[in-house]
Amino acid sequence: MSRIQVTWVVKTRSGQVKGPYSTEAILRMIAEGVFSGQEMISKLPDGQWTLISKEPHFYDKLLEALEGVVEVDPKKAQKMEAETVIIRPPTPQQPKEQKPSPPTKDSFANLQVERKGTMPGGVYPSPPPASVPPTVTSVEEKTKGSVIELSNLKNLEKGELLKAVKLPVVAIALILIIGLWVVFSGDSDSGEKIHLLAPGKASSTLSDAEVKTKLNEALLAIEQDTFESYVQAQNKLVSIIEGSPMNLEVRGLLCVVYKELWPFSFQDAQDIKTISAVTQATRTLNVVSPFGQLCESVKLMTSGRYKEAKGAIESVLEMSEPFSLLPVLYDFKAELLAGEKDLMNAVPYYEKASQLWDRWLNPQVAMARTMAQQDNFTDAANVLRKVIAANPKHKEAKILLGVIEFRGFRNAESAYANLNAALETRGRIPPLVEAEGYHILAEILVLRNEKGKALSAAQKGFALNPNNNDLRQLVVRLGGSDKIKGEKGANNELLYLGDQYVRQGDFLAAQAEFKAAFEVDPKNGTAALKAAKSLWQLNQSFEAIEWLNKAMKAEPKLVSAYVLQADYMSQRYDFTNAMQVLTNATRIAPNNYEVLRGLALLEFRKNNMVGAVNYGMRAIKAYDGDIDTYILLSKANGFLSQSIMPINKKEIERKENTAKDAIRYATKAVEIDATNPEAQITYAKVLAQTNGVDSGISYLNELIKRFSYTVDYRVALAEIYKSEDRYNQSKQIYQTVVEIDPKNKKAWLGLGESEKALGLNEKALKAFLSAAVLDPTDGDALFQAGKLYLETSRYDEAIQQFKRVQRLNPNYPRTFYYIGKSAYAAGDFATALEAAKQEKRQNPNIADSYILAAEVYAAKKQFGECAGEYAYAMKLRPQGADIYVKSAQCYRQSGSLEVAEDMLSLAAARENGYAEIYREQGAIYEMKGDGRSAAQAYNKYLGLSPNAPDRAEIEMKLQRLGN
Repeated sequence: MSRIQVTWVVKTRSGQVKGPYSTEAILRMIAEGVFSGQEMISKLPDGQWTLISKEPHFYDKLLEALEGVVEVDPKKAQKMEAETVIIRPPTPQQPKEQKPSPPTKDSFANLQVERKGTMPGGVYPSPPPASVPPTVTSVEEKTKGSVIELSNLKNLEKGELLKAVKLPVVAIALILIIGLWVVFSGDSDSGEKIHLLAPGKASSTLSDAEVKTKLNEALLAIEQDTFESYVQAQNKLVSIIEGSPMNLEVRGLLCVVYKELWPFSFQDAQDIKTISAVTQATRTLNVVSPFGQLCESVKLMTSGRYKEAKGAIESVLEMSEPFSLLPVLYDFKAELLAGEKDLMNAVPYYEKASQLWDRWLNPQVAMARTMAQQDNFTDAANVLRKVIAANPKHKEAKILLGVIEFRGFRNAESAYANLNAALETRGRIPPLVEAEGYHILAEILVLRNEKGKALSAAQKGFALNPNNNDLRQLVVRLGGSDKIKGEKGANNELLYLGDQYVRQGDFLAAQAEFKAAFEVDPKNGTAALKAAKSLWQLNQSFEAIEWLNKAMKAEPKLVSAYVLQADYMSQRYDFTNAMQVLTNATRIAPNNYEVLRGLALLEFRKNNMVGAVNYGMRAIKAYDGDIDTYILLSKANGFLSQSIMPINKKEIERKENTAKDAIRYATKAVEIDATNPEAQITYAKVLAQTNGVDSGISYLNELIKRFSYTVDYRVALAEIYKSEDRYNQSKQIYQTVVEIDPKNKKAWLGLGESEKALGLNEKALKAFLSAAVLDPTDGDALFQAGKLYLETSRYDEAIQQFKRVQRLNPNYPRTFYYIGKSAYAAGDFATALEAAKQEKRQNPNIADSYILAAEVYAAKKQFGECAGEYAYAMKLRPQGADIYVKSAQCYRQSGSLEVAEDMLSLAAARENGYAEIYREQGAIYEMKGDGRSAAQAYNKYLGLSPNAPDRAEIEMKLQRLGN
């Protein structure tokens, strides 16, 4: 049997389906230029359509044969036409098959469908008698272009195959042989990964009756809860979407199916893109629809963003409106709780899901597994027996029951019967479950003194789960080797294990699993991407960025890797390389909303709020359902509003409009997902900015009551207090957070800043150093410690801290500025001026370095140079009155009195109550010999600043002027 070749059919770009071909024949035709790589291919009898260029068997050969897109050789193509057996669409007359048992009236009872399924858009009748049982996907014509779905041909009887496909006798015989070989060899259990099937362009419109029929078939398949049934459901749902693209409910169901098939998929750029595209399209149809939220939660869960997924799920569960797929969200919530080891709370959610959709076996199986983990073996076994009664082919349920029979009840005979029968049957299940089944079977065989069979079972289990030390020891004890032969498909199991560790917050263990998965399959960019995320959480930023390079090299079209690497680089102030990465991503995916959002985030971190808003608006235009973009737009507009000085009507209007946009985008983000912490925090801060600080504080206090487990809201509240100089209150909140979460670097930094403001310098330094220990690669904490040394006149120690920051991150901004500031305070003007020049070279758009240089020149009595530096600074920071006054001082001392007066006029236009304006004005009038005007200006200065440090000096001036 093992000598029978794998056989394929090919779909040309014109829609014709040709074949069957052997693998060798396909490779030969690729080399001869018959195929260009743009054709679709499917493995017989039950493969999925995918591009030849995406099929691993042919990828390398295509790389050798194709340099760019080549044209198909017409002569060789004609020869292929002559030698090819064409699989034609079935005739209108369908072969007769046994009718499926009709659904019961209580199925899916709470969801208002006559088959008692989901669909709230209307009452769906039970499906009409079908020609093929619901567990079989027939040879089905999907579009007018003769696009044919081929699945489970082995289940068609010989006569039906002749009627439906009309193949020549030789081809029929070949397919029947292949079908029999598949049945007896169990090839579908080989662990080969699949690609998720994405909806294509809209085809001919389906009638309501056709939609209902296909939908009921898909629901029946979903309810069976097996890999094979989910594949069938996927095909049905995709065909519905292609014929009825506006159906949100069908899109939601497809997302559910994607999630169930995800463990068996390649999990590469193509699969990520499939889920993202369906999610984006669904949310574009209705951005606040719960179906879009469901798809969003699937996207987040499959990308390992479990915290965000939990928020998206909870936001829909809080809705009061009826929602047909509510049981799915209960199931998702239970799964997330179980992943966090909160088994006690997970079970009620599984129970609720099972009650609302009693024919869907998925939550029942998961509930039984969770009960067994709590040693509630009796209830778990009862649930599994009901599942098996509903679907006798549910392999996973049989294995779990066998495990429970042995471990829970020590009933070896019953356990052996269940396990032996289940493991001998076909059907793909999660490898870790299958490995556990082989493990228990091996232990039972040891008890029965069948050591040869026990070793074989243990080796099979160990091959499926090489991380199981108990299995490893059992294999060795039985005389076997713990060296794994052939790691095909192992990377998905390693990814699964890594994901479990991520859910539990164990990023050290997670990154090890993801790295191992990448070593098994160096073309799996997703594994490298996940390793990078875990490394970043471990504060290993350099290694995280390097692993993203591996991800992009493995899968050059993995857009999320580019965006994430740019994000990490910009957090380390490496703006140049971040821009280069995003530029490369733009070439791969023009007008991709993630890339555009990445560009907006980069400009935001560069303090270019106008650029951030522009890119953010383009990202929203590409996809108006992305919550992260709305949050970023709100923040950028908020900062932009604060930076605008209302000096004229136009600027007043601009300031008001940006403030309105900030609150509008924050509101939109909260509407999309009310449980997203960042969205809520952004809204609270904008509220404090526009409606008064107390409104923002009240809003955050309400969130803290509702989401007591989320420390993010407490940190945000402390930040608002700190921004308002209410340091006692911010200190108390930060102190509470670090007691709850000692690894919260943000809270340690905030605590240090609050304590420094209160004069608690030693405590502040301790807080900064605690933050530095948490992340030795980040310069933030050391930078704050350096500033503390500077403010306490410990200039040498300050300079040493800033130099340490530079060694950690040469791109860290303002380190040269603070070195220069420390040197200037210590009287070392040469070092200060050189440091200011270095800062200007590194960050030419930051005004502080020019101001520092101006102060140094002023101290050196080089007033012309001083005035020039202030002129540059004013271009970069035009809003403050103080900079104009300092500039006026240098112009006055350099003899340019008219320019000095102009600077003071600009200062007064911005802040006419700023006392320093009038002291400098008095000095200018003195130089011009206008004693009366000088006296008036000095008197105004003292009136505005009665406790001025130079009051005695000014009073002497007034006496000298005769006032």
